[in-house]
Amino acid sequence: MPYFYDLEYSATHTTAGTPQTQAAGKQVAAGATLGLYGLMAAARSLTAGGGTVQTKTNTAGGTVFSGGTAQTPTPKEPRAPAAQSTWVNGGTAITAGTTLLVRNAVGFAQTGGTGGLQPIMQQAAVQVEGGTTPNPVDIEFVSNTVTSAVAFELTLEIGEGI
Repeated sequence: MPYFYDLEYSATHTTAGTPQTQAAGKQVAAGATLGLYGLMAAARSLTAGGGTVQTKTNTAGGTVFSGGTAQTPTPKEPRAPAAQSTWVNGGTAITAGTTLLVRNAVGFAQTGGTGGLQPIMQQAAVQVEGGTTPNPVDIEFVSNTVTSAVAFELTLEIGEGI
């Protein structure tokens, strides 16, 4: 049976034009397939401009991300089991994995516009397998803005067991 969870992080993109990893996750070795079902970014800056959040996967053979601040996914169904996947946010610096592939990107207006992505069916979700040699090995979310110090909300909706 699939279970669904969400993660929310109040991020700040610190340096204009420089990609910054804001969140990352991976599935445990024996975990069920993990899927990304929603990605939303909403900024609240006084300076006009644009920003993006890219979803990147790290292919097998690459070094998995490191660092970050642990974050526990919140179940959508209150009686759902704890998520099997492990997640971090950019509360402390995240070192990106080594063989990243851009899977999608959403744009947002720095002065308050929201951008988002929601696959129309389960098979369209970016997926991360569990196992000893999964491909991809992790999923990372990287922001970029045209000015510095852009605060935004990053919301991820995930499913396990799809």
